[in-house]
Amino acid sequence: MQTFYSHREAYAISTFLFEDWDLETALQSICAHGFHSVELWADKLAHVDPRINPDERKIRHLLETYRMHVHALHTPFRRFRPYADEKDGRAYRLAVWKQAIDFCQRFSIPIAVIHACNRSEYNMCTKDIPYLHGMLSELSEYALERGVKLALENIPSSSPKLQDELFCTLANQYAWFGDIESLFFCLDIGHVTITSNDMESEILAVPADRLVTFHIHNNDGTCDGHKLPDDGIIDWPKWHDLIRSRGFQGQFVLEICGYENPWKRMDAIGALFGKGDAK
Repeated sequence: MQTFYSHREAYAISTFLFEDWDLETALQSICAHGFHSVELWADKLAHVDPRINPDERKIRHLLETYRMHVHALHTPFRRFRPYADEKDGRAYRLAVWKQAIDFCQRFSIPIAVIHACNRSEYNMCTKDIPYLHGMLSELSEYALERGVKLALENIPSSSPKLQDELFCTLANQYAWFGDIESLFFCLDIGHVTITSNDMESEILAVPADRLVTFHIHNNDGTCDGHKLPDDGIIDWPKWHDLIRSRGFQGQFVLEICGYENPWKRMDAIGALFGKGDAK
């Protein structure tokens, strides 16, 4: 068995796979396929999004019932409420992100992943770098005080790219914000193929001790399809070995889109690991 699919314990499953379904449905299917680590989805007004006031007592019960370890939480980045002006919008997003970090503290979740920009709702330009630097400084320090590492993710640009829009590769983001000592990073390998398409440079762009989590999926190089890691142009085994060679010993997050049938996708994820320890 290949080392990159030898052990389910090396991977967490993002509940993004079931973002249009309830959290119990997600955890039940993930557990049934032998996985017991997740990245909780807190976006699209689903699962543990603080904007829906999730029932924390029920969430604790579900995590215990399905014996789930929470590797990380993906903070909200879409469907923010309308705001009066940009100042209001920035204050609102900051408050929501702090709520998500507070949730991490209460559940002892070590990593909170953030999109500081979003290509459909709050794209930023060069002039916004000082604002982003200040915001990420405040949020990452707020997180560390609560035992949480805030991990900034690389994201694709708009299509078509807006004039002077920030090109949010990991290398660029580290150049802009790497001096914030309390800030960490998340590399989404699927996003690399539709931005710089230079996977090695992106993996090496951030010091190993600051690159604390990875989103793993694949695509055709043009669309952010969030397909299985062996379904697309990315040579996941090659990059898996490079990442491990740098000393990363944590879990990889399979951030796979469920499309119309997340159960079929979950079956396909399980099949990658053979029939071994599926209980």
